[in-house]
Amino acid sequence: MKNDFSPVFRFVICSDSHIEGIGSPGYNRLKEVIDYSLDFAVKDEHYNKIDTFFIAGDITNKGSKEEFDAFGKIYDYGKKKGLNFLCTVAKGHDSITMSKKSLDYYKSLTNQETDFHRVIGGFHFIGVSRSDTLSHYTDEQVEWLDKNIAEAVKADPEKPVFVFQHEHVRDTVYGSSKTDGWGLETFTQVLSKYPQVVHISGHSHFPANDPRAVWQGSFTAINDGGLAYYELAVDGKNGQFPENKDRMSQALIIEVDADNRVLVKVLDVDDGKIMREFLIDNITEPNKEKYSFETRKEAAQAPVFAQDADLRYEKNGLMHYITVPQAKVSEDNEVFLYRIFVLNEKGRTVYKDWAFSQYFFSDKPETITFDGFMMLRKNFTVKVCAEDVWGNRSEALEIKI
Repeated sequence: MKNDFSPVFRFVICSDSHIEGIGSPGYNRLKEVIDYSLDFAVKDEHYNKIDTFFIAGDITNKGSKEEFDAFGKIYDYGKKKGLNFLCTVAKGHDSITMSKKSLDYYKSLTNQETDFHRVIGGFHFIGVSRSDTLSHYTDEQVEWLDKNIAEAVKADPEKPVFVFQHEHVRDTVYGSSKTDGWGLETFTQVLSKYPQVVHISGHSHFPANDPRAVWQGSFTAINDGGLAYYELAVDGKNGQFPENKDRMSQALIIEVDADNRVLVKVLDVDDGKIMREFLIDNITEPNKEKYSFETRKEAAQAPVFAQDADLRYEKNGLMHYITVPQAKVSEDNEVFLYRIFVLNEKGRTVYKDWAFSQYFFSDKPETITFDGFMMLRKNFTVKVCAEDVWGNRSEALEIKI
């Protein structure tokens, strides 16, 4: 918690629960988000409310009636707890089974529209679901969003305007680039007109505690993580699934203070811990640099190993295993992964690999062990370096075998 931050408004947002039925992991985690966030609010002596609760698409895994009915149970549970639920419905998983009928079935369960503009506690919330045509979005929805953001900004140009959709906006947060594979350009031109916009989305399953989960340029974009399995991109390739990927369980608790500063708290749902905070205090600036990738990459310092750090080596049959201790980075950075290089007697690299630091778990391990590699010859050298999320590498630890 930032010491000088006192909230006057608080909401919760998550996505990608992929509910498969009552008692499924997504069902249970969504219930846990509700319970944790309410408990979190009650314990805050300054402001003890959750003003609204959002789910940004892929609520269900296959969009079946049974899965939506299970969500309906969670929806009713949250309403009984006093939560004001608002959701967007995705073209993806929410529409697999019932196709065009999924929007109407969601409406029948909740009695709510799937595209909405609500004013809650003086703040404007605008949500856009996939279209009735089963396209992602239509030209009419683009015009509707532009009109509604303009109305919100006119009402109070100093306040953030929160916009929700399932997919990231292309080339904003980590996971949204063309190579990462999970961004759309449909609303870019509209959103770029309004610096007050705080756009929040899911879809990629990329970690919300990654420093790149918040991006700023002409507006602000935030990735809410997700409640079902991690996916990441490494070296320009998406579809990188870490070991224990199904442990993913992230949501955001977002607060606003009287000065219209926005504090984003990243929640590890399974462990009930706040993993990271982002303070956004430049909402109305037309070209924001605080959370631009360029600004932070330039300022970031490479990871550093402790002075007494060394590599641990084990052999099992023909397989060689290397374990590396976690390196250190600044508070606003993360060690992304570790790279291993095996060199022969002539100094030529004969094997290389990488392993995630597992920074996306709140109980990140103290050491990381690489997958085993086979090396029949002796007299080789192993080097391991730590790499942060911006690509900066540490000095290598080395061991001769």
